[in-house]
Amino acid sequence: MTSKIMNKRSKTVFIAASFTAAMVLMIFLLRSDRTDEPAGIIDKKYRITRQDYLNSLHAGKKFDSSAAGDYFRQGAANKHTLDFFSFLQDSFKDMEYADHMKAVRDYLLETIKPRERADEMYELYARYTEYQKELYMDRDRWAPGGTPEEMLENLRKIQDFRRRRFGEDAADSIFGVEVKSNEYALRKQIVIGNAAMSGKEKEERLAALRREMWGDQADTIDGADSPRDRYDEKLKIYQADLAAMGEEERERKLREFRREIFTPEEAARMDSAGSQLKFLRDRDREYSRLSREILDDSSLSEQEKRRRIRELHDRLYGGSGKPAAGTE
Repeated sequence: MTSKIMNKRSKTVFIAASFTAAMVLMIFLLRSDRTDEPAGIIDKKYRITRQDYLNSLHAGKKFDSSAAGDYFRQGAANKHTLDFFSFLQDSFKDMEYADHMKAVRDYLLETIKPRERADEMYELYARYTEYQKELYMDRDRWAPGGTPEEMLENLRKIQDFRRRRFGEDAADSIFGVEVKSNEYALRKQIVIGNAAMSGKEKEERLAALRREMWGDQADTIDGADSPRDRYDEKLKIYQADLAAMGEEERERKLREFRREIFTPEEAARMDSAGSQLKFLRDRDREYSRLSREILDDSSLSEQEKRRRIRELHDRLYGGSGKPAAGTE
């Protein structure tokens, strides 16, 4: 009976890990249109670097177990702890809880020196598994959702919950990178989705957000984004502005963005593709307009209408085939 209970408990711990990862992903993907709260769930004394942030964007990468001894020489709780615990759970899975914990303890005694540090790490890991189980058992409370303000408050509350379980310094050391990265991504998307702001205002607000959260790293924090990602983000920032522009003004603005972000060669290729696409769309619109006029002309017989539409098609499209979908 005890064996079955322990096995069930072990499974609960690993289910909780999946739940935590899903919750983090939901926070990253949230889109909203308001933000006025000050940033800073994690105190700036915890130096979280640009590289830490970039690493957090690639969660799930393989932990370098060979460096575990070096990572924890100064203490068990730091920015590597969360990845290390995930590594331990993955390395010793599919076993009863008691067997899992024994395997973890044996591994720590072999890997982490001195013995006192291994004991400290084991105690912290045991607390972490209990925390995961508690988180999972009360998952409805912590599931992300609601308004942007509620989401930010939930992010604060879950970190406060961790502080109560691990102690403030340990919780912020262990989860600081994850929380700050999530907070930044969330606040950034809130600004981008704010329909009350112009594109220029959004860019100013985003620059202020970067300075507030990343200080002297502000200018490079988003530097790893690909040119295509930066261009797509630019279009989201200026979405309302572009929608309010006339076609020629909008095309000029798009060319300006391309020259700002891409190399001259890449921008020229995109301009050419944009011009070709515009030509095709204009041609399809013209075909749709003129063919509708023919079809609506009650003085023409059905046979004459078909003849004129066929001539119109040949004139506009030649041997290139049918117009684009949705224009007929």
